[in-house]
Amino acid sequence: MPDLQEELLSFFERVAQKDQDLLSKLAREPGFELEQECWCFTLPELYSFLQSHGTAFHRVEYSQFRQLIFRSAINQTLKAHGAEITLHSNRGKVDQSRYALIWQDLPT
Repeated sequence: MPDLQEELLSFFERVAQKDQDLLSKLAREPGFELEQECWCFTLPELYSFLQSHGTAFHRVEYSQFRQLIFRSAINQTLKAHGAEITLHSNRGKVDQSRYALIWQDLPT
């Protein structure tokens, strides 16, 4: 079984690097918002996407996924790629709040 932490970081790195194939998939996904400066999502939407797109996450329970997200070094990894994840809109609960991966180095 692939290392889930590594696979999660790899996924976010691809988004941070603006992998066109992945961004096209994200743009077609209901619930996600993909704009020039950011990609917005909720944790349940992200979990569902990762489960349905052939990753190792199809065997992971949602509670395990949430723990993995909060214990990972995603922002430290993304910083090297000019991106970060922030709270986009706080809806009072982790699963209802929206998060945004923001590209800090926008093309001019």
